[in-house]
Amino acid sequence: MIVLALDTALASGGVALAEGDQVLASLKLGPGQSFSSRLLAAVADLLEQTRLKPADLGGLAVNLGPGFFTGLRVGLATAQGLAFGLGIPAVGVSSLRLLAAAAPAEARTVWALADARRGLVYAAAFSRQGESLQRLEEDMAITPELLAPRLEPPALLLGSGARLYAETLQAPGILLAPPEFDDPDPGLLALMGVQRLDQGQGGGAEVLRPRYCRPSDAEVRFGLPLDEYRLIQ
Repeated sequence: MIVLALDTALASGGVALAEGDQVLASLKLGPGQSFSSRLLAAVADLLEQTRLKPADLGGLAVNLGPGFFTGLRVGLATAQGLAFGLGIPAVGVSSLRLLAAAAPAEARTVWALADARRGLVYAAAFSRQGESLQRLEEDMAITPELLAPRLEPPALLLGSGARLYAETLQAPGILLAPPEFDDPDPGLLALMGVQRLDQGQGGGAEVLRPRYCRPSDAEVRFGLPLDEYRLIQ
């Protein structure tokens, strides 16, 4: 099965194609112009590079967030349109799980942190056992000051949120991953999509729902709290 991955959840995005345990092609989309004007062109470039056609795709993987609201909607809408139009299954992956999955193999407890703006980070904790990644904390939006006491050493922090608030979060036994781990890997997203779809976890376009994990700015103005606003499912 050939799987197309779409990632527009955070400041840097990307697209990738994978089949089995191999990434066929990958393209990163750095910060800048809106993803809405670049995403489909990037998909077309990937298909041209690999000499594939849309009809060759067997499934889709998309980053569900948490992340920036506009980018999430672009990625989700594109994935839903392609899944419906091509009649293929789709699967979503948390942006924080995707970050954690790329952590160095020696890391045992990993906190994946992404910038959530407004003085917040999106955060989730995972435990590595070999190649298995077990979730310890659900995706949340939280201030660095509230997060810091929850970090128990030894642990590795990675992602843009970790670097942005390193001064607040680092402590003895709480290490910061190098900058190359700050952004999700679209190739890894494609491989995770292959695995999940092979396990029958995919569904139609309607199963894809964004993980916002905090209220929008408009909702905040109506009184919803920002701290520790969690996804519940």
